[in-house]
Amino acid sequence: MTQALAGFNEHGIVLATDSRATRFDVGGQPEVFNVNKLFALNRRCGILSGGAGVSVSLSLALRRQIARHPGPLELEEMVEFALPLLSQGYSRHLETHGPEAEGFRRIYFILAGYVPDSPPPHFQMILLGSEENELPLRRMLTGNVLVMPRNLGMEMRLFKALSQGADLEEVLHLSQEFLEKMAAIKEEVGPPFHYATITSRGYQSVIL
Repeated sequence: MTQALAGFNEHGIVLATDSRATRFDVGGQPEVFNVNKLFALNRRCGILSGGAGVSVSLSLALRRQIARHPGPLELEEMVEFALPLLSQGYSRHLETHGPEAEGFRRIYFILAGYVPDSPPPHFQMILLGSEENELPLRRMLTGNVLVMPRNLGMEMRLFKALSQGADLEEVLHLSQEFLEKMAAIKEEVGPPFHYATITSRGYQSVIL
């Protein structure tokens, strides 16, 4: 199960995730492997996926389609583009493989970006997802902090730091500390961890 964090303030957006994932063989036995779940969608936007393992391949399919689009897309336009594409892809997956195993029937995508024409601070995060294999995917309400699966203590720490104007380096290290803690106590969370920032200069992968 993915452990993901995302948040923004006037300095920009931080995205962070572990890389452990689970898939099931034809006999229904789980297989654990590592995969990158965090990608740039274009120069200003990124996507972080979690839940069902197919989320990663769907994110990559979305990125390919955006790259083929004849003109640049802002974040809201990407969401309108992404919702039917991701829903159709997830539907085909379920038709082919059947319902996900119990406890793995959630899928979500965090789309985040710098939107210069939006009100200050010009950063946005949008959560798309589904519970219990529901279709189509839907847009879910979110603020400037996301921790998935939810962890109220970390949500409060992130919200406080961001509200007090913490720079992105401080937020990155808070995220790293949390991911390392979760990996120590949860088998389904593990390294390597992946990080990125989005500022007015665009999307940037980060190595800590």
